[in-house]
Amino acid sequence: MASLQTPEDIISLLQDMERRSKQQAAGLGQQETAAESWTAIGFRIGQQHFVIPLNESREVFPVPEQVTTVPKSQSWVYGIVNLRGELLPVFDLGLYLDGSAAKLSKRSRIIVINDTEISSGVLVDEVFGLKHFQRYPEPLTQASAAASYLTGQITQQNISWQVFSFKHLTADSRFLNAAA
Repeated sequence: MASLQTPEDIISLLQDMERRSKQQAAGLGQQETAAESWTAIGFRIGQQHFVIPLNESREVFPVPEQVTTVPKSQSWVYGIVNLRGELLPVFDLGLYLDGSAAKLSKRSRIIVINDTEISSGVLVDEVFGLKHFQRYPEPLTQASAAASYLTGQITQQNISWQVFSFKHLTADSRFLNAAA
């Protein structure tokens, strides 16, 4: 390497390094994995695994001990809970989708739907936390009771995750009409 005696020598060396770096970078393809990565919340209803895009959920919390039942409502209306002073209607998602009531356990959770017009939550059997995916979901290949609320599927570590949409759920008139 030539000795760097003057500031001009250092600037020349830095310009040469920049030129070579740009040449190297031009030969590289775009990093598709970074652009395609996305994060979701994984949850389970019965034996089915679902994910919802992170932006469709406001929060997740354990099922409180105090749940107030709602008279003259559909069977899938789990009740009303007090979430830090806000009354939150909660729906048993499994019961709503296929008639299978949630089996309450220490792992049961309520996922609050992130919607500016509808304040509600859904009861699920278990939440697995954040799931990070390096590619976007593929189209559905199998029919299910939840098909009208699904936007795709993705497999990670031998688990097939169905991508659930709270937006589709809150747009459904059946879901919006919880009175019996």
